[in-house]
Amino acid sequence: MKRILVAVFSLLPLLVLAQSATQTPSVVAVVNGEEITKDQLDRFTDLSRIVLTIYQQFPRFAQVLVSTEEGKALLKAYERDVLESLITWKLLVQEARKRGLVVPEEKLQAELDRVLKSIMQRNSLATEEELAEAVITRLGQTLEEFKARLRSEAEERLLVDLLKEEVTGDVSVSPEEVASYYEEHKESFVDDDGNVKPLEEVAGEIEAKLLQEKKDRVWREFLKELRVSAEVEIYL
Repeated sequence: MKRILVAVFSLLPLLVLAQSATQTPSVVAVVNGEEITKDQLDRFTDLSRIVLTIYQQFPRFAQVLVSTEEGKALLKAYERDVLESLITWKLLVQEARKRGLVVPEEKLQAELDRVLKSIMQRNSLATEEELAEAVITRLGQTLEEFKARLRSEAEERLLVDLLKEEVTGDVSVSPEEVASYYEEHKESFVDDDGNVKPLEEVAGEIEAKLLQEKKDRVWREFLKELRVSAEVEIYL
């Protein structure tokens, strides 16, 4: 009996943490007038599951994590990091819609079908009836609600892909840049006998590498500018 009481007492901080996710969602940020709720943040941080998983392996560490100021600060820092990612994502979706980008219906449906098929395979579900039962049991949602959420998330992913293509689509690499890189990194292009490969043999590889690096730089700068120009209020 004593062991049972100790185990229940040890779980109390975890139960408090889990219960906090079920309270009425509060607003944790506003991005250009659009809210991000605590409920949305909780879904992406998945803190209750993370802490419970830690508790199962390292109960003492989990206790420290949820009951000390240092532990709570670490959890809060993790929440803030995830929130920043959500803010960036919302800014990207807003920008895509502002530019009038639209995902073709057939492409969106194909992506939704792919996601649903993947979920069913990972969870060994053979039919939609089994999926519906799993969704209502684990998430408390109807299959229609679940599909609607997946569709919305799929549309946002595809919108961001379209935006990235538009932002980086004009990036190019000149033959001079390829030749310059080759001259500076000849030691990276040797064959099995130790001979340096000719430029024409590796030009395509170099161009692809430089193009990706340029696109990444352009995208990072675009993200910085988007964040700076946005109206963001954080309440976390």
